[in-house]
This record gives sequence, structure tokens and C-alpha cells, in this order.
Amino acid sequence: MELRRQRSSGFTLIEVLIAMMILAFGMLAMTVGQLAALKTVRQSRSNTTAMYLAQQQMEAFHMMPDGDVVALITAPGYPNDPANPIDPNPGDDNAVQFNRRWFITDDSPEPGLISLRVEVDWVDPLGFTRTTVLQSLKADI
Repeated sequence: MELRRQRSSGFTLIEVLIAMMILAFGMLAMTVGQLAALKTVRQSRSNTTAMYLAQQQMEAFHMMPDGDVVALITAPGYPNDPANPIDPNPGDDNAVQFNRRWFITDDSPEPGLISLRVEVDWVDPLGFTRTTVLQSLKADI
């Protein structure tokens, strides 16, 4: 009587466990990548909003008569925007608030020019204060 071993086809328990570990590591890597992408989107959104607020104020300065721009130096609360803190989209779920301030220097860097600097800052979700700065010159006509 001859004994034969039968070979069964299929996967062993070790092979299945190794395949599951590889799949788990792959899924973990995808999750980490998604979280990093969400963080980047949130930071980009705040940067874009801050630049929009700075540009909005800079355009307002350029539309104003020169005397009115220079007179803002003596306004109460200068250099802070009286609208602070600014929530550009009060109805959204983004709780980030922005603070805007501006610095106006007459006859700088030379006579006949007004130097304008608008700064917008906010606190990111990690607690760091971020600042966007926009500078321009206006001809004192």
C-alpha cells in the first residue's frame, strides 16, 4: 500500500495574514495622505481669504482721494481696521477670524508718494499666527 500526500491548493494562513498586513499598511498610507491633503486645503483657504481681504482694502485705498487716505493716520484705532475681527463668510463652518490693519506713510519713499501696507493675520488650527502682507504705492496728486 502506497501512501500519497495530497497537496491542497489555496493559501496558507500565513500568506493570508501577510496579504492583510500589506493591505492594512496601504490603507493607512492612503488615510494619512488624505489627512495631509485636507490640512493643505484648509491652509490654502485661509491664505486665499487673507489675500482677498488685503487686496480688497488696498483697492479701496487706491480709489480714495489722497487726502482721505493720509487722514486715516489720525483716525481712532489706527492702524487697526474698525471691522476687526473679520469673518468673511459668517454662515460657513470655517471658524477662522481675520484681523486687518494698515500702515500709511505720506511722502515715502519719496515726496509725492504714499506708501501703503495692509496686513491680515489669523490663527491657524495649530495655534500659530499667520500673516499675509500686501504693499503698494499711491501717487500723491
